Amino acid sequence: MKRYSTLIMVCITVVGLMGCGKKQEEGGEMNKRESIVAERLTMYADTEIAVDLSGLTERQQQLVAKLVEAGRLVDEVFWMQSAHDAISTRDALAGAADEQSQLEHEYLMINYGPYDRIFEGERFTGEGAERKPAGSGYYPEDLSVKEFEEFVTAHPDLKTDLESQYTVVLRDGDALRAVPFHQHYPQTAEIVRLLKEAAELADNPSLKKYLELRAEAIATDDYYASDMAWMDLEGNDIDVVIGPIENYEDGLFNYKTAHECAVMVKDPDATAELQMFKKHIDAFEHALPIKEEYRRETAGSGNVLEVVNIVYFGGDYNAGVKTIAASLPNDPRVTQAKGGKKQMYKNMMEAKFDKIVVPIAEEILAADLIPYIDRRAFTSFVTLHEVSHTLGRGYVYGNDELSVRKAMKERYSAIEETKADILGLINNRLLHEEGIVTDEQLKKTMVTYVAGLFRSLRFGAEEAHGQANLVQLNWLRERKAITMNDDMTYSIDFNRFLDAAAELATEVLTIEIEGNYEGAGALLEEYGVMTDEIDSAIERLKDIPRDLNTRYVTAEAL
Repeated sequence: MKRYSTLIMVCITVVGLMGCGKKQEEGGEMNKRESIVAERLTMYADTEIAVDLSGLTERQQQLVAKLVEAGRLVDEVFWMQSAHDAISTRDALAGAADEQSQLEHEYLMINYGPYDRIFEGERFTGEGAERKPAGSGYYPEDLSVKEFEEFVTAHPDLKTDLESQYTVVLRDGDALRAVPFHQHYPQTAEIVRLLKEAAELADNPSLKKYLELRAEAIATDDYYASDMAWMDLEGNDIDVVIGPIENYEDGLFNYKTAHECAVMVKDPDATAELQMFKKHIDAFEHALPIKEEYRRETAGSGNVLEVVNIVYFGGDYNAGVKTIAASLPNDPRVTQAKGGKKQMYKNMMEAKFDKIVVPIAEEILAADLIPYIDRRAFTSFVTLHEVSHTLGRGYVYGNDELSVRKAMKERYSAIEETKADILGLINNRLLHEEGIVTDEQLKKTMVTYVAGLFRSLRFGAEEAHGQANLVQLNWLRERKAITMNDDMTYSIDFNRFLDAAAELATEVLTIEIEGNYEGAGALLEEYGVMTDEIDSAIERLKDIPRDLNTRYVTAEAL
């Protein structure tokens, strides 16, 4: 994007441009790096994430401590997955005493490696590839898509292992071989031990069973049984997501999963307020704006909605932009049988709303819209976004062997996030028709949604959520549902807005259901682009933090 390259160029010194010898060029490079890192650190608001554990018993607090300990090991695995030189660069900077190295170390700890997760994977410290290799730490750094696919074609007996979500691909002479996660990562045995010890501390039978099965899953890379057990948790005050989950880190194929950990304590009062969404999941499914034959009879009978507070984030959860909610498991076999679990991270959501969403709205929206910016609308939209991940088909229509994720390949994440966002928005219309959402609440949802688009856009166009939000904003602008005023603020045409959103929902759902890889590419190419207008709007937000630089103070005290 233009703004990013401009930021880099203004930091190059005149001496560097004159090319007066190697030392001067190195000095110019250092001055550039100093300016970039110092400025980008201000884009993350220092935030302490705390949770009141006083309502837990002593044994429960010990269990939480075990889970945090396991999570720190999972965090180290993710460092290995992030980039081949992520750990070596981290450790070299950690041992340096000069101020610049300390700044670069601090920024590296946010990004989990030497590549900037917002600024198009640009390297900001150390020596290596200028952009983050698409295969991260999962594949040989010089491996191309062509070479991989040609090798798989020539060795079909290795296809399953090489494309597995749970293997690392290594070179073996002129060949490629797949090594299971549980064999490749040295932290595996200790993570398994800690989960088993946590299970011994669990008085809740369903939690005990889940932790035992999760330990076995990490030891074998077979997660189905533990995912099923996770959906069956009942009466538990503590929860944990741990292991390889999301595919975003694999930029080559979206095959490989990234290790992450979220240790959570439930917020029962807030969870109870959100249970009404569960009653409407099948109604949302039946109201999808798609062909009748594409609709499922049910979205799954076991969908769970919960509000939790985060004790600890590790690995992919904590890298760069912090997660505020999740819809899991990802295994379509599980969601087909039991639905999904939608967890909203209350303390993370509230921190982002206060420190980021409100300031963005005050800068970018017309003055008459500001009163509609609402915390409840923000958290409700996030909830419906997560609910919407389970809507539509998990497998391509007419082919129960081909998952939508596999059919979409590297385009899946951006398309799926677009679907979840746009359905989270239009599902409010159904709730409005039933009298659950008032006219004012519906307007608050639309306005807060638009402010939220700009929050995610600042993650970068190459990031899945950022690209998804570009699709939505460009689509709504083209249809004049969102308009720009003379003072460069945005207004909303409430009469056009939800109809335009429904049209996009039809487009994205149909692409997924039909497994239309080319259609996904066409949509992203046309709408998932950074225009000069959007670029200028984002430039106005440069003094507002893009995200949080979090410290998990409760976890530190355990």
